[in-house]
Amino acid sequence: MSVPTTVTARQYGLLAYPLILSSILTPLLGVTDTITIGQTGDAIAIGAIAIGAVFFNTIYWLFGFLKVSTTGFSAQASVHQDETALHFALYRPVLLGFMIGLVLILLRVPLTAGGLYLLAAPESLLPDVTTYIDYRIYGAPFVLVGYAVLGWLIGQGQVKRALLIQIFSNLINIVLDVVFVLGLGYGVAGVAIATLVAEISIVASGFLIMFRQLAWKAVYRDLLFHVQAYRQFFTVNADLFVRTIFLLLVTGWFTRTGAQFGPDVLAANAILLQIQYVIAYWFGGLGSASTILVGRARGRRDEAGYRKSLSLTRQFGIASIVLMIGLLAVFQDAFLRLFSTDPLLLDVSALYYGWILVFPLTGGFAMLYEGVFSGLARAKPVRNSMIQAFLVFGLLLLSIYWIGNHGVWLAFIGFGLARSLSLHLAERRLNLTFERPDKKTDLPV
Repeated sequence: MSVPTTVTARQYGLLAYPLILSSILTPLLGVTDTITIGQTGDAIAIGAIAIGAVFFNTIYWLFGFLKVSTTGFSAQASVHQDETALHFALYRPVLLGFMIGLVLILLRVPLTAGGLYLLAAPESLLPDVTTYIDYRIYGAPFVLVGYAVLGWLIGQGQVKRALLIQIFSNLINIVLDVVFVLGLGYGVAGVAIATLVAEISIVASGFLIMFRQLAWKAVYRDLLFHVQAYRQFFTVNADLFVRTIFLLLVTGWFTRTGAQFGPDVLAANAILLQIQYVIAYWFGGLGSASTILVGRARGRRDEAGYRKSLSLTRQFGIASIVLMIGLLAVFQDAFLRLFSTDPLLLDVSALYYGWILVFPLTGGFAMLYEGVFSGLARAKPVRNSMIQAFLVFGLLLLSIYWIGNHGVWLAFIGFGLARSLSLHLAERRLNLTFERPDKKTDLPV
């Protein structure tokens, strides 16, 4: 029998707003880079940084499961008061993130070549884009370890600490961007080095904060390399991994097709994608709040609590869509001028800016529903929705790309709408007989 509970809008808001801010801070390193270099008026550098930021956002998206899963395992271990599982909810993803980061560094040459091909970077931008990537790629281990650190803190309910770490790293990035670029004139290399230092600071400050909460025992050495634990970790995340691959295919296809209409359109699309990333992470923060509340309801086998959490998710989602569209419309010029001072690039960006106004309405609920399904521990509907949306995107793009870059954006908007509709219908079909929660953690130790 389920135990009824009351979930209020105030509870949802108190949980959601710090998570939204924490989520938005994730892509701001790349956004800050684009904004800073934009103040130089160097169109080549602006385009190069914008493409470089998309390159890294795209790669790191693929491994976003490190943060999501660490949050879940950390929260689960905390609930069950399992000290060993709690430590390994951090240690294993940290080791995994560090190793994946090293592999990315070792494969930097083919990764760069493949990425620039898929993003169709113009010949004139290649030297600056390559410079940016060459510096920032060494931050890969720190970025992925940082995912684990932040996920572990959030899973422990230490959202404010995670938020402070991200604010601190963004402040470092801003200060160093100004010093290296606007002060010393280091250009693209200065921007990349500033971001690299900021990425390192997330890990350093995170472990400093967590120092007293961690412990190491002799028996941990063998447990750290427990193959079955990593196998289960990847099994849990297989659907999310597939989902992310299709998301990356859409991003690459979108960017490459837009590049066929010239370097100015490519740079404008890259700037608009930076704005889209911030919007997406806003809704991702709301989705994280939904994950926590839905997960609690599932753990209590509380169908009424689930229904209330879902209702609040939709209410906050609608409010966010209205707020987002209003802000984007009123501050269009201000937002675009943050990224560039080049009149031509501003005009081209403004020409396609209307599609950014539509994005929250069509794509916002997809990210909210992903949070709901994450709380229910059901990733297959999320995977299936992404595959279906990818097919919609491809069919639309192949049918209408000839009308120009507007056709590319229309296909992208159709992609977001297909995701939202697919997940909405999947939720309506759910069997809401919640399983009795297991007393043991899902993370083997």
